[in-house]
Amino acid sequence: MSAARIVEAAKAYRALLDQPANFRENARTLKELEHPTDKVTHQTLEKLYRSFVTPLDREDIHALITRLDDVIDYIDAAAQRFVMFPIDHVPEELRQMVDLLVMATAELKLAVAALRTLKKPEVIKEHLIELNRLENEGDAVFRATLARLFTTEKDAIRLMVWREVYEITEDALDSCEGVGHIIEAVVLKHG
Repeated sequence: MSAARIVEAAKAYRALLDQPANFRENARTLKELEHPTDKVTHQTLEKLYRSFVTPLDREDIHALITRLDDVIDYIDAAAQRFVMFPIDHVPEELRQMVDLLVMATAELKLAVAALRTLKKPEVIKEHLIELNRLENEGDAVFRATLARLFTTEKDAIRLMVWREVYEITEDALDSCEGVGHIIEAVVLKHG
């Protein structure tokens, strides 16, 4: 299941931050989670194209599976920056953002799992509300971090590197919320 792999990927990204000496190896581990998720996405879409009857609308399944794939792609892209660029430390603000990402992916996994029955929309709604709260908190950390970065970092290259890492991590959080919007639309259709 893609949602479960996304939680693993977010946790792997968090683990990567704790070991600056092993950025390359840990980024490789994350890449090994991302590739099978791509495969699941393609297999699911292939089944969707061949299936006559689906549990949800085809468009909703397509949107859900491709947006879930976007989340793990962003997580992988952020982790790859630790290999591409000369990064030797991890700021606390990034740890905060990734902690929020781990929690958001966990809520996402629970919301996706609850879609299987659609009999308890209030449970799904609780997960989506928490997902939205986490994403909003991530936005606040992101904005404050960029403001601090642009006022304190004097090295233009370091500024560009960190801005990119923060933006991609924020994109992962935003994509989690995007999946939440798709889930909410599905619940409304079937409610």
